[in-house]
Amino acid sequence: MSRLRSLASAPRRISGIVLAAMTAAPLVAIATPMTAQTMRPPSSGRTLTLRDVLDSTLARHPLAEAARARVRAASGARTTARAFGNPVLSYDVENAPFPGGSPIVGMPRETMATAMLPLESLFQRWPRSRRADADVRAAEADAVGARQQLALDATRAYVRLALAQVSVDVARDLMAWLDSVVVYNKTRFEQGVAAEADLIRTELERDRAAAEATMHEANQARARAELAAFVGDSGFTPADLVVAIDEEPLRLPPFDASVLAAPPEVARADLSRRPDVRAARERLTASDASVTSERTMIVRQLAATFGAKWTEGTTSMVAGLSMPLPIFDPNRGEIQRAAADRDAASFELAARERAARAELAGAYEAARLLTDRVTLLARGADGRPSFLARADEARRIALGAYREGAVSLLQVIDAARAWGDSRRAFYETLFAQHESVALLLVARGDDLLTELPALASRGQANQR
Repeated sequence: MSRLRSLASAPRRISGIVLAAMTAAPLVAIATPMTAQTMRPPSSGRTLTLRDVLDSTLARHPLAEAARARVRAASGARTTARAFGNPVLSYDVENAPFPGGSPIVGMPRETMATAMLPLESLFQRWPRSRRADADVRAAEADAVGARQQLALDATRAYVRLALAQVSVDVARDLMAWLDSVVVYNKTRFEQGVAAEADLIRTELERDRAAAEATMHEANQARARAELAAFVGDSGFTPADLVVAIDEEPLRLPPFDASVLAAPPEVARADLSRRPDVRAARERLTASDASVTSERTMIVRQLAATFGAKWTEGTTSMVAGLSMPLPIFDPNRGEIQRAAADRDAASFELAARERAARAELAGAYEAARLLTDRVTLLARGADGRPSFLARADEARRIALGAYREGAVSLLQVIDAARAWGDSRRAFYETLFAQHESVALLLVARGDDLLTELPALASRGQANQR
């Protein structure tokens, strides 16, 4: 019986004495956790910060230019609405012979010159100008909204590429770690102290990790292409795009949650900074002015005439006023249409305010929950190490125990998978918190270009 125990313990002694010297370097390497210092951008890459992306997007993106062009178009329409009608000059000759004909006897020649000034533009100008002013303000609010949406889309693309970079680094580190374990088990198998099943199982896990790393690399390529659409005119190619990684949660912006429980008429004032709400209100103002404008169209072609008439050397004055008799109302249908448009704009404003209030409540709650969770993961609780530090420690302990024969290979593989899943889960939560803060700023009506980069200005200590 003692001889059997000695034979059973022989593999452990050989593993601890002979193979420890042969594989010491690889095992030390794979036991080292992936830190921020090991995550460096490739030499050919150019590291982008979020401010770089937002500056390039809002300065060069075609949709931003299109929004500014719509503001110019609305300004041109306002210029037309404020313009006065041009006077009409006329020159008439009566009792004149045809060219080449005989003079007309007994009928003195009469000549008349008049100028007619349209008067309808005088009383129609005010409602038209009021509607045009509201249209310009609505276009300006839409431009701000387009700017915010572009910044939010660029932020999401940035976050997606950052997460893809983290996933690729984690997958490559895990693959290298498993590759070293394959070398370790192969050496043990050749020495006759390990079963071939362990070697095959390790190789299968290494190949699975390699396939997963390729999937993450493909996702990274797509994320780079998506971000390149926002910085496409800045000299970057998709293969060059590398973004900086901030491993700390963004500071939750100050917010008075009591506004969400206030009556709608009280909360409405807090939503006035949102461009979509402002645009909806201006469209309601424009619709109301359109009703007034259509009502003034009942009296059309109102004009005043003034001129002079010359007959046999005598000059006389010509004056007149033309106005159609409003017996019928040809503009009744247009008034009804404008009133219906005004009602629709009123309902759309109410719906927009209701949706904005719900979006603000949801954005704040999501940002609060994610901020609390990622802060706890990043800093630890009750004096314990951080979430990532514990994942690194668990993998290191499992590897050490496996070298001593205290645990099976499956437990080592499980610890490696848990390490990779933990890192991805942490960064998914972290970047979700970053995105939720951006959504909260947009829901409040803040400008991401000035607000979000200020929150994320912790430098580039953790770059990839």
